[in-house]
Amino acid sequence: MSSDSSPIPEPRVERRRTLVRTEFVDAARSVIEEHGVQGFSLELVGRRLGLRKQAVYHYFDSKEAVLFEVVYEELARGARAVSDAVDRTKSGADALEALLRAYFEAFRGRPRLFQLSHTVMPMFDLARLATADRLARLRPLNDLLLAGVAKRVARDRGPGADPEEARRFAFTAYTSVVGLLTMKSLVEAAGDPLIHRDEALIDTLVSTYRNAATRRSPNR
Repeated sequence: MSSDSSPIPEPRVERRRTLVRTEFVDAARSVIEEHGVQGFSLELVGRRLGLRKQAVYHYFDSKEAVLFEVVYEELARGARAVSDAVDRTKSGADALEALLRAYFEAFRGRPRLFQLSHTVMPMFDLARLATADRLARLRPLNDLLLAGVAKRVARDRGPGADPEEARRFAFTAYTSVVGLLTMKSLVEAAGDPLIHRDEALIDTLVSTYRNAATRRSPNR
């Protein structure tokens, strides 16, 4: 009778591995903030940790794998900020405002990390990077961003409201704030910032969605 004789990693070893991976991701984030995606390299990451570049490959199989982890952490951070803000609201209009303001605040001071996670990463070979494991980690972020808002919007619209339409409405609000942040990152990278103040831009976006939230569902 054969048996698998491969050693079982001790919990302490796994904890150390997780800690080191976290340190690599933190170092990679710092490199991106300082040098941008174009200036990013595993050599710079290793240098910040006092390690040779080859040591990174013990934990990540490619440069893109490291960048994916940075992207995941940034998207999760933004999603958690939205979820926490929405949890403190009761109405659909307040929830929409919470989504817009929380996501805007999460990224407006981090243009290079925003660009990586929202505009640069999609240019990579996503078919190769989007493994089943990675997709399983990303998908729950959608609920953190949208579920609470959609629930409150549908509830405010009363009996007969379409939950799917409420979810789409929340999604369009999310894409709108992503669009605003994308425009900001583009013009600021070119040294030609928007003439409108950040506060005025987000206030206008909030006002638009708050007004729309009080209207009857188009399906009713």
